[in-house]
Amino acid sequence: MRSKTLSKTSTVPLVGLLTLIVAGASRAEQPRVAARPAATATATAATATARPAAVAPAGDPYGFTQWLNSVRAGYGLPAVGHDPNLSSWAAVNNGQQQARGMGHHVMGPARRQNSAMGHYASIGAMWMNSPAHRAALLDPTIRWIGIAGLGAYWTFNAY
Repeated sequence: MRSKTLSKTSTVPLVGLLTLIVAGASRAEQPRVAARPAATATATAATATARPAAVAPAGDPYGFTQWLNSVRAGYGLPAVGHDPNLSSWAAVNNGQQQARGMGHHVMGPARRQNSAMGHYASIGAMWMNSPAHRAALLDPTIRWIGIAGLGAYWTFNAY
């Protein structure tokens, strides 16, 4: 019984450590893992649900990363992760938009940027209905995104 208790309590710091490792990992594309044989895939299904995802939307207060990943999956594109640094740059752009009007005033390290003015619930649909904005969201080369809102202004950054 003692070993089970020790095992359960020792996994909590391990999960936290794995989360830190995933969050601080290099921004380079992760190598693809070969598919497991059917026999081992079912044996490890229970343990796979307990592990943090390789690309976790943790830290995205809006849930945009999760929405975007579901859209990208529908197009056969890889998932992206949330990068708080890109969100910080997006927030700076929103401040500039509030002061100067709509535009791409500050991009930071982003290669792609979408700006919008409106309610959060409608920005995803607005961007998907615009060919240039849709291309940024569905860019197969992006791996990390950030998003921020300030009043009616929204900015999406990606690299």
